[in-house]
Amino acid sequence: MTTQFEFRLLGAAAPAGELDADHLIAIAQSLKELATKLGRAETGGEPVGRPTSRTQRVAKLTIGLAPGSTRVLVRRAADVNALPFDVEEERAFDEKFEAIVSSIAADERRDWITDTLALAAEDLRAALEKAAPKVEFIVGGRLHEAFSTAATHSETWRLGDGAPVDESLTFVGRLRVVNLDTQRLQVTDDLGTKVTLPNVVNADRVGALLGQYVEVVGKPDRDARGKLIQLRDAVIEAASPLPAETGSREPLTLDAILQNAPGPGPGPLPGLTPEEADALLQAIGR
Repeated sequence: MTTQFEFRLLGAAAPAGELDADHLIAIAQSLKELATKLGRAETGGEPVGRPTSRTQRVAKLTIGLAPGSTRVLVRRAADVNALPFDVEEERAFDEKFEAIVSSIAADERRDWITDTLALAAEDLRAALEKAAPKVEFIVGGRLHEAFSTAATHSETWRLGDGAPVDESLTFVGRLRVVNLDTQRLQVTDDLGTKVTLPNVVNADRVGALLGQYVEVVGKPDRDARGKLIQLRDAVIEAASPLPAETGSREPLTLDAILQNAPGPGPGPLPGLTPEEADALLQAIGR
């Protein structure tokens, strides 16, 4: 049976039963991101790219506002073709989703929460803090947590290496993929490292940069081995100056190489007469 989660937002600036559109969008986006990352983890899916149908089934959410007090309702979307009971990974998803929100409320990151999940949890924490000063988290119709958002902190969700979750990273490479319909963008550096770019801030202005060197600044996501896999909320600009192009160079003459090599420079060789110097140079092929 699908668990219904509820975030009751108390003290929000909007009238009861309503919510500022930007706050609602931020909450919905952070919930979707958390659900997708949690779904990938529970189904063994790849950390980037289009989620598998299995991951989508587990992580798909429905989100809505309920009448009365300002309540954001969240539950996994029912699949009309699914069996009338939850599989193990769906139960695990519900349990871990509940545990992550409880960790946000307690302002304590649990040991099993990976850096990838921590980034998503911080986004949800920040969205809730902007929306309301107090939140009640209700699970299956019962109050599970009640907490002040001001008592939660971004620092709790720092990455494992101590870097803050809101750090920005700059990546330079060629913009290889631009699909504005699906928001699929990808940049590749000269070593072949491919980085995906979800939610590009200026996506509508980067089409002309396809194939060119660009500088990308965004929030990094890494895999379990620490490899950079994507930059979230990125801004893309033409790289300036452009990285040096690889390719053939004009061959250097032997004289040019010797002139730049360490050792005695042009002129007489110390301790030798001109005749002795000529003989030495002839012996070494000069």
